[in-house]
Amino acid sequence: MKPSFYTVLAVLAASVLAAACGKPPEASFQTVEEQRSQGRANATSVAGDYQRQNPRIQGWEAIVKADTSHSAKCPQGDGWAEVVFMRVERQDGSTKNQQIEKATVMCSTVSFNEGCVMVAPVNNWDKHPKKQMDGVCGDGRNDVPMPLPKVVGAK
Repeated sequence: MKPSFYTVLAVLAASVLAAACGKPPEASFQTVEEQRSQGRANATSVAGDYQRQNPRIQGWEAIVKADTSHSAKCPQGDGWAEVVFMRVERQDGSTKNQQIEKATVMCSTVSFNEGCVMVAPVNNWDKHPKKQMDGVCGDGRNDVPMPLPKVVGAK
């Protein structure tokens, strides 16, 4: 039995749709870099608010790292970046460090309200419900939108 014109057309349309729904296109290098930059800027803002609320680390230098999940397949990342607060104490006139203190936190690259979660010296991150997002590409819609917005709520 010969297939009807409409059957052939339906099979062809289904094939085209299936091909279009395959792998999502990869983002360009420029797009990934733009998202990485926005994520770092957001984490910097969120970390600044965290630092203002924590007297122990006020005045310490903040080293904001990029979300390690940014890639061509995941330009928006996983929504979290590591921030290291550091204080170096030196004796007057000395070029050698006398004491270095560090505090490490994971900060949201998406939401000002998610804030930061302490990793060290006290590890609250392993117990945090968002820990499962670390290292897993965000969905690009709800949990980690694409493109990353500028965080709202910065003071």
